Amino acid sequence: MARGMSGTSSVTIFPLLHRWSELHNSPMGRCIVAYASTGEDGGEAVLGVIPRPDLVDGAPTLMDVAERHEPSGYGPKGPNAYGSWLTCLGWSARVTPKPGQLSINSAAWELDVHQTVRNLQPQGTTAKSVYGHHTVHVGHLRLTDPALMAEAEKVLATTGLSVMEQLQPA
Repeated sequence: MARGMSGTSSVTIFPLLHRWSELHNSPMGRCIVAYASTGEDGGEAVLGVIPRPDLVDGAPTLMDVAERHEPSGYGPKGPNAYGSWLTCLGWSARVTPKPGQLSINSAAWELDVHQTVRNLQPQGTTAKSVYGHHTVHVGHLRLTDPALMAEAEKVLATTGLSVMEQLQPA
């Protein structure tokens, strides 16, 4: 059973193509991810899929997505590498915004936590955090404001075709 957590913070919402093999079957293999932070000085990353029942596999488990990605720069396969990769995913979306993504300065959110990884540490260093986070919580996220939630659910619709989709024959 998932435990819950909530907070109010800056939230970055972005589309994620999580199944490359289904690229040509748009919108299959896509989901919407929200990134926030909580805890003292934002030391805990929060990443959650915003469930979309209208999408085929629109609510994947993010740790499974990270495992399929096989991140290589964060140490041996396992929770630290997957949690570090997900933290990078959210942080990167925030610092390099893309057209169609949604950035909210302050929003209340609730996360159904599927997994928490503590003591994130980059491979080969003595650093005590990854992108400023020592912990990452992953699961399914909901914005408590219905109007903001409706905006978040539209992120896929406002995102243009990727370069790969543009190369696909009509």
